[in-house]
Amino acid sequence: MATFIIDCPHCKAKVGAEQHGYIDRSHWDDEAGEPVGERILIGKCPSCTLSLVGRAAQIEFEDYDSDADSFGDVVRVYPNPPKAFTSWRIPRTLTQSLVEADRSFQAGANIAACVMLGRALEALCRNLLQEKEELKAAEGAPAKPKKRLMLGNGIKELRERKIIDDRLYDWSLSLQAVRNLAAHPEDISVSRQDVEDLQAFVYAITEYVYDLTDRYNEFKEREEEKRDRGVLQLRCSPVSRNLRNKSELCPHVPNANPDHRRENPWNDTSSAKL
Repeated sequence: MATFIIDCPHCKAKVGAEQHGYIDRSHWDDEAGEPVGERILIGKCPSCTLSLVGRAAQIEFEDYDSDADSFGDVVRVYPNPPKAFTSWRIPRTLTQSLVEADRSFQAGANIAACVMLGRALEALCRNLLQEKEELKAAEGAPAKPKKRLMLGNGIKELRERKIIDDRLYDWSLSLQAVRNLAAHPEDISVSRQDVEDLQAFVYAITEYVYDLTDRYNEFKEREEEKRDRGVLQLRCSPVSRNLRNKSELCPHVPNANPDHRRENPWNDTSSAKL
């Protein structure tokens, strides 16, 4: 039986999964001007029998740039697929770093995964904290020259602006420390659990400052629209118009038509005695 190498989340290791089928898909990309393709493989872990689905990007194409089709490394897409975010504000650099971190993690390259997670957090800091300066430069307004924001200063500024709390700040410092060690030729060892924790943190902060913020803003906009529609409906309702018409007959309403006022008997100044 054919096999393929894939990361098993239950065994927490790379395994030679028993292949039970695959699907190839390829087409011509007009924008890129070249063919693109992929292979989806279905298999089972030989140790824990967990069902596994992986994706391999096609890197060579028969009769185009090679004598036969060839595919890259298999990246697991089921179970535990890569985290997907919905916000359109997430910068491309952040998205690419998260994808590369997940691929490195599944390949067992824990140090490389830490470096990419640190890069993702640094991209988040630059996008949130330097957004105003970039907008000014795009509009043609003179902007003060500023050095590129580094991870350490970015983390501190995130806390100062109350974008993250003290717990996220402490976790960010831990990620920064591991990233700094991983980015230099130091003799260190990073466990799989450490990478999982750091990855969960970067996912959480990305979802918090982008996806959840967008959903909260959309919720507030809907609430404002509901209140506006409610006030408009109340003003235009038949009951509201009827109340306004009746208010003209009330003697206590200023500027009411005096012809429709009734004389108040309690203002009678006659000499009636009780």
